[in-house]
Amino acid sequence: MQPLRFMVSWLREAKGRMAGSLTLSMGTALASTAMMATAGYLISASALEPPTILMLWVPIVAVRFFGTSRAALRYLDRLVSHDAILRLAARLRARVYAYLDAHPGAWAGRRTSEALDLILADMDRVQNLVLRVVLPFASACGASALSAVWLWRIHETLGLAFVAGAALASIVLPALVVGLTARWEKARNEVRRDRLAAMDDLARGLEELLAHGLAARALGEMEALEAKENRLALRIDLAKAAAEGALYAAAMTTVALVTGEAARLHVAGQLPGPMVAAVALCTVASFEPWTALGAAYADLQAMAQSVSRLADTVSARGPKRMAAPRPPEPQAQPAPPSPSATGGQGARPSASSSPTSAHRVPQDIVLSARGLSCRRGDVWAVRGVDLDLRRGQRVAIVGDSGAGKTTLAEALLGLVHPEAGDVFWFGRRLSALADTEFRQRVTVVPQDGYVFHTTLRQNLLLARPDARDDDLAHALAVAQLGDLVARLPMGLDTWVGDRGHALSGGERQRIALARAVLRGAEVVVCDEPTASLDVETERAFIEAFFRAMEGRAVLWITHRMTGLERMDEILVMQGGRVVERGAHRELWQRGGVYRKLWEFGHDGALASARAFSARSDAPAPRPPLAGQTPT
Repeated sequence: MQPLRFMVSWLREAKGRMAGSLTLSMGTALASTAMMATAGYLISASALEPPTILMLWVPIVAVRFFGTSRAALRYLDRLVSHDAILRLAARLRARVYAYLDAHPGAWAGRRTSEALDLILADMDRVQNLVLRVVLPFASACGASALSAVWLWRIHETLGLAFVAGAALASIVLPALVVGLTARWEKARNEVRRDRLAAMDDLARGLEELLAHGLAARALGEMEALEAKENRLALRIDLAKAAAEGALYAAAMTTVALVTGEAARLHVAGQLPGPMVAAVALCTVASFEPWTALGAAYADLQAMAQSVSRLADTVSARGPKRMAAPRPPEPQAQPAPPSPSATGGQGARPSASSSPTSAHRVPQDIVLSARGLSCRRGDVWAVRGVDLDLRRGQRVAIVGDSGAGKTTLAEALLGLVHPEAGDVFWFGRRLSALADTEFRQRVTVVPQDGYVFHTTLRQNLLLARPDARDDDLAHALAVAQLGDLVARLPMGLDTWVGDRGHALSGGERQRIALARAVLRGAEVVVCDEPTASLDVETERAFIEAFFRAMEGRAVLWITHRMTGLERMDEILVMQGGRVVERGAHRELWQRGGVYRKLWEFGHDGALASARAFSARSDAPAPRPPLAGQTPT
């Protein structure tokens, strides 16, 4: 029932225009029927050679009136119906965009091609459902009902014959066509979805496929899916042709029955001769709207599936929560006085700072999370995490791959719906914060920043359209992109290609970092911001970046250990939990998980630096001496 309620509520948004369109459509069908019936009467009456032309004056004027009315009403019907449906489609498309923008987590497990198909193909099918099925069907029912009443008033048998044919065209044949094509349409939809996914994979992974010699194989798989879709489309097209033929056969059969009964009544002296032609042509015209619905019946299953998908999208309130028990709350463990007493566990925010409402969050805290727990499939990715980020503070979240760092970041940003816990930004729950305010005050540096198919300048101006060249130069210098601009043939005005294919992975990532510098937001969330940078570039960037971020709150999510000595607080995650927290020196002295991560990361960085030194004859940095705390 949800798709039906969705359609009713959607059409109700333009109920005045839709009512006007239905009235005009029905008026067009009635004018056409009346014109044909009057023309049949006029032709037959003229053949009887009346004594004076004045006896045919009324039918002559009526034919002209109904003919002119039919053309005018059809034009107005097209004008009003298309105006109404385009207005409704614009509103619905805006609602779909708004939902996808406000609930990105709802599409986390789905392909981009599905969203594109929803916005384009499904929207077109819903428009066609109204223009090709709903309005024509309603007007055909109204016109046929009035024709049946008129024929019934002439004689009951004429009305019964007409009603039998109309029932065949409006109920029996549509049910047969929909039942025949439903299975094929469902199969075609599945194949179409697989084909779009294959096209998406081929377009996005073409370089990798070519490198491994698999491009021809991927292209062959996509062509096989396309051929299968074409075979199913051919079956559906044949069903459309059969439906149209069956409707025409039903119409002509009904015309023959009604005309034969009218002729019998005329022979019996119960019906004037000119009325036989009027009854026959009235039946022909009454079936004209039904015959136009044959192809639409075959597409009805696809249209219904599109309505169902759109209804599910715009009616959803957010990502669905999984039916699962609350995860066990981790035990609060205060920071111990000595490393031996810690057992590797760091201090947690005090219970007194745990917010239960917006007004209890201290004003200097821009981000607060309490008891945050999230799932990835059936696995708890984040469990019972508490976090506070104050104005001007730098907080890092570190851990091995799979520790839950990215999931935690997505939950903090509203991209993943938590199973338990609350997230507060600027003293308000995330759900109560307006999107525009959130985007103005928070900027995010994703792990894989998107580079658009335009110039480097335009890619940077996305962050701040009014930025001057000096601002761009400063952001590029902080992101260590000065050498890139110097070697580009047209500098900032050089096109960087689709998704930045003309740039390296590290350069694309640094463009995203330069945008964050330009943005000037109060809070900067960085998810693996240096993952694609070499050791030397990473160190230079971190130094320049944190100088530029002075006074702003920074949430730094990384598995690399470079620059962590600059952080005010470090949260160490393992298995979805925060197992340690504190400053760099404090965590180092404890000798727990953080120290092991740092030593492992430092050894890797040292090896890279030595390799770099061997190539460039530059001195490699020395490892810390035994018992010495790194700074």
